[in-house]
Amino acid sequence: MKKIMLFIISAGYLPVALAQGKQEIPAMQLAADSTRHLLYQVGKLTPTFIHLLMPAAYNTARLDYGVMAGKFMAAQDATNEKTFRFNTEGKTVIGKTDLWGSFDYQRTSEDSTHFAHQSRNNTSTPYYFGSPANLSYHRVINTARAGGQRRFFNEHMPVVASIDYRIGNHFSVNDPRGSIRDYQFNMNAGTGYAWRQKLIATIDGYYGYGAEVVNIAYKNTTYSESTVYANYVNYMINGYSEPNPKLSDRNYTTRFRRGGGGVSILYKDKAFGTFALTAKRIKEKQFYYYPSGAGFDTLAYYNLTKTALHALWSKNKWAAKFDYNTQKGGDYHINYKANNYQYRSKDYTFRAVYTGRIFNYGLQLNNNSEERLDGVTGNHVSYEHYTIQPNIGWNRGTKNKDSWGADLAVHYTQSVHPSIYTTSINLSYFTHQVIQYNYYYNAATTAGGRFSLQYTKHFKGFYAGLKGTIAYTEAIKESALILDGAMKPGKDRTYGNVAVQFYF
Repeated sequence: MKKIMLFIISAGYLPVALAQGKQEIPAMQLAADSTRHLLYQVGKLTPTFIHLLMPAAYNTARLDYGVMAGKFMAAQDATNEKTFRFNTEGKTVIGKTDLWGSFDYQRTSEDSTHFAHQSRNNTSTPYYFGSPANLSYHRVINTARAGGQRRFFNEHMPVVASIDYRIGNHFSVNDPRGSIRDYQFNMNAGTGYAWRQKLIATIDGYYGYGAEVVNIAYKNTTYSESTVYANYVNYMINGYSEPNPKLSDRNYTTRFRRGGGGVSILYKDKAFGTFALTAKRIKEKQFYYYPSGAGFDTLAYYNLTKTALHALWSKNKWAAKFDYNTQKGGDYHINYKANNYQYRSKDYTFRAVYTGRIFNYGLQLNNNSEERLDGVTGNHVSYEHYTIQPNIGWNRGTKNKDSWGADLAVHYTQSVHPSIYTTSINLSYFTHQVIQYNYYYNAATTAGGRFSLQYTKHFKGFYAGLKGTIAYTEAIKESALILDGAMKPGKDRTYGNVAVQFYF
């Protein structure tokens, strides 16, 4: 799923204009410069970077509406998806303290989602409910983030801190009716050494917790009483193999606890340019249980380790960024009293941009892989992708400080050595519709493109921009492997987005 979704998500959040211009508002000056905008995005990764990578005054508000449609998708994604989103963020300086904050509201309607009573915030988990029936899911997610930095002892000792809080409500409107309520709270703090406006280095600590509460109910109780109506049976997925029906006690709670550490460093020099690096490792423990009258019944344990590294170099009109992310997960199966399910993923991304007076150019290279293993059945699926995505942007200003902008990008993804093994015993819905389906999806070679067009209008004291984006991905080659009974994805996927953005 990563090869398609990462591309589409990036399409909706490109800078509002794509080359340098003569704008008088700092927020617009930043947004009009692809190189400076990339530095700003890196600044949001850690509060260590807020002071040196973010301008003193940057305030934006954005409204957008996007539609995604097409059947070339991962098995547990929605065939059609409509999303309304409001986002606002900004940076300010109060005395000697740099503060940055954002708020994001997202409302999504999904059509034809199956085997996925999930919040979509914990997709590597081995434990969740699902059913073969296609469901219409509605999701509302609110996310608030804030970060700050202040320097003490003649500005040689920086103290940094940040928090982010997410709360979500997810529900389906047809049987089996899923209801999921979730929240996640994360914080980090750090301190270290700073020297003038050139160097800052911190040691960072991370801590977080959260919960998900899941409940499945039926309006038509006939569907819930037996397995006669096969499409409406609620299954308890517990690993990566055929699940068992769950006809009673169709609810559970997940508790999350996480902690870790990391380092951040930033160096600025007129001759060398800007170099920034942040790295962290976080270990998360997930505890699944069913609340009962006597207390609770333990259902599953899942441990997940996340490692991330981000590095940036920039000078003048050039910028280059490298991202590395990996996840390693393993469960403790209550029935087997041992580890059964294992999950692995890696993602490497390199991005370079150049901002000219009229045109800008970009290149993104990505390698990602994923592996899932079920110990009892021996089910084992893995894949790896290589993606190349060049882009070119254009911007033209007018005499009254308005501007037109356009951006064109193409991408090509090659699947490398996909593999699958599934047991030949007890094959049914989950194997054919999820495991084998996802093999075909991830084994496909794909190509596509994205085009964006924007007009930005200058008003006294602010700018307002209207932007339209369309993206298309097509599977140009599929695996020749024949898996009897397996479902296959469609041939293409389309995304469209309209956005209004304000800069103050």
